[in-house]
Amino acid sequence: MSKEIINQLETALNDTLQLLSSFSEKEINTVPFEGSWTAAQVCQHLYKSENGMDALFYATSLPANRNPEERAASFKEMFLNFEMKMKSPDFILPEEKEYEKTELERSLAQTKDKIIEAAQNVNLNEVASLPEQHPLQGSTKLELVHFLTYHTIRHNHQLRKIHGMV
Repeated sequence: MSKEIINQLETALNDTLQLLSSFSEKEINTVPFEGSWTAAQVCQHLYKSENGMDALFYATSLPANRNPEERAASFKEMFLNFEMKMKSPDFILPEEKEYEKTELERSLAQTKDKIIEAAQNVNLNEVASLPEQHPLQGSTKLELVHFLTYHTIRHNHQLRKIHGMV
């Protein structure tokens, strides 16, 4: 099962890169409608939520004493409900500034490679070492792969909407 979700994550992360490449330099920094992030801000939010996850996967931790996918279905239900509005935690909010498309592409591609390699090479049945205040605290590494997958799919949908594809 973990191989399947890792493949889904890789597909979603590649989709983000393809979507980003479909925007012009000007379009990525244009607010498409009131109350929306720009495409660049969506991508920066994804980067901030993904960056460092590889180190988290590699960190030594304890085996889960429960089903390591227990929270996966709730992540999927929550993030793939595109009608539901969500609020990002402050620590992964994107800054309001002009972003460079090539820098976003480079950062996201490097992070993608690191995450996929880590997810393929660690025991995902361990509990992830997250701070107590972290919203995902108590999740297994496998649940984090699910989280990243559905979170990325959600924001890819948002990118399509910004670009007028939805």
